[in-house]
Amino acid sequence: MSDDQGKALSSDEMVVTVEGQSVDWYLQSLVTTVNSTDVQFGITLFVEGAIVSGLLVGGRRYFETFAEEFAAAFPGDAEGKEEIRRSFASYAEIYTSEEGKDPPPPQFIHLIDSRCFSPGGQPLPGNRGVLWRGKINAVSGFSLGLLSEEGA
Repeated sequence: MSDDQGKALSSDEMVVTVEGQSVDWYLQSLVTTVNSTDVQFGITLFVEGAIVSGLLVGGRRYFETFAEEFAAAFPGDAEGKEEIRRSFASYAEIYTSEEGKDPPPPQFIHLIDSRCFSPGGQPLPGNRGVLWRGKINAVSGFSLGLLSEEGA
């Protein structure tokens, strides 16, 4: 295959030409912003037959929160719980960028206090705020703001 000017396309360019872009660059930009700051905001994602709505946070905050919640639920004494917390919180370090070096484009999106809804907007059973992590390329669309159960 070639473009309009006769130049041969690379295999990556051919995939994009035939299948379209699989990752939303704008969503990646929003995730990059929250990964590099303390900013968080409500977002509603449309993913594989469901709607997920929650606070978009950076990977660092997600892993620190995950570590706290997981350790709190883990059986054992305070020392054991702290060891578990430190172990899982260590994953947050991958979101520390090196000075003068741009991080790679994010591949995952992180929500806290998220809720899941059916495609019709009805809350799913047991719908309490939870941590949610998903692949950016699995998101088919998004809107700013939270979907509330009251409006459903």
